[in-house]
Amino acid sequence: MSKMSASQPVTQGSGDRIVSAETILISIPFREGAQPVWSFGGTPKNTFDTLLVRIETEAGIIGWGEAFSRGEDATLAALISSRVLPLVVGRDASQISKIKHEIEFQLQNFGRNGSLNYGVSAVDIALWDIAAKRAGVPLVKLLGGSFRSEVDVYASLLRYGTADGVVAACEDAIARGYRAIKLHEIEVDLIEIAAEACAGRARVMADVNCPWSPAVAIRHNQSLQTSSLHWLEEPVWPPEDYIGLARVRAASSTPIAAGENAGGLSEFVAMVQANAIDIAQPDIAKSGGVTELRRIVAFCEANAIRFEPHCALFGPGQIATVHLAASIQSAPMLERLFCDFEAELYDGATIPKNGVVSVPSSPGLGIDPNPDVIARYRVR
Repeated sequence: MSKMSASQPVTQGSGDRIVSAETILISIPFREGAQPVWSFGGTPKNTFDTLLVRIETEAGIIGWGEAFSRGEDATLAALISSRVLPLVVGRDASQISKIKHEIEFQLQNFGRNGSLNYGVSAVDIALWDIAAKRAGVPLVKLLGGSFRSEVDVYASLLRYGTADGVVAACEDAIARGYRAIKLHEIEVDLIEIAAEACAGRARVMADVNCPWSPAVAIRHNQSLQTSSLHWLEEPVWPPEDYIGLARVRAASSTPIAAGENAGGLSEFVAMVQANAIDIAQPDIAKSGGVTELRRIVAFCEANAIRFEPHCALFGPGQIATVHLAASIQSAPMLERLFCDFEAELYDGATIPKNGVVSVPSSPGLGIDPNPDVIARYRVR
């Protein structure tokens, strides 16, 4: 993907001037024999794409970010490269909040959510990585310090569509040490079967990905009450129908979770004002990066809303979410898609062991992507 470089010197101190920024799209196959991920608006694939943003300062510090991505994301990479990154190069990398604000303001005609915000999120993550590397501390220390050295992880299953498939995946996840499992089935009977299979061994959540009207969601949720779900996630289409979501919540004894499709704090304020959610789920690579999620965390704490970040990511966004989760007293869990890959961007360092992942202790995000993996799987 294209790379932006500073052509005119900008006076700044301590080598903080950003001299280059680029997008890097990689596509890694699932391990041989693995079921392809379900379709995100196209044909199911046997690869998972990750869109990285690499930012380098005059002092040679490199920061890594990640934009939420699915499928063939060359178009998203082109948008970020042509519109977002030119507004970053030449700037002072320490001005994280100012850079974020000015990108959002200057590009507001592209929309306040979606692809543009994915690019803003990636830049923000990379700038926090640079800031922590410059300070010589892990990111969690810049976020106020760590409440714990490990973060609990839940297995976020794919959608299998059969009882045998989802039960087998649940058994596999439990055997690997997971004690919390999120389903993506939308058939009520499959959710019930999976919940029964996990009973007494793992908490079960259900993310149905916005398939129902409020009336249908209320009916299905009532059928699921005996399954003792830990939460029901995004039951209503469209996801912005906070009034409809509030109707579902009012009729539910199961906590209602939402927010992965929200573009920032203002949308969570609207959800809470509508009494639509019990649990807020922003995604660090979709909802504005580290900067915006810190604001959302503070809002949740002030309004007695549980914070459980969405994280269908395998790059810097995942690691940044680990640092953020470790910095929060309420101990939110980390989501990890239940997938095995032909190669690991971080050589397996982010793979949970017995249902937990360690918080990196080296400066910045604490781990940089393996350059050999990038070279092998980069999409050009």
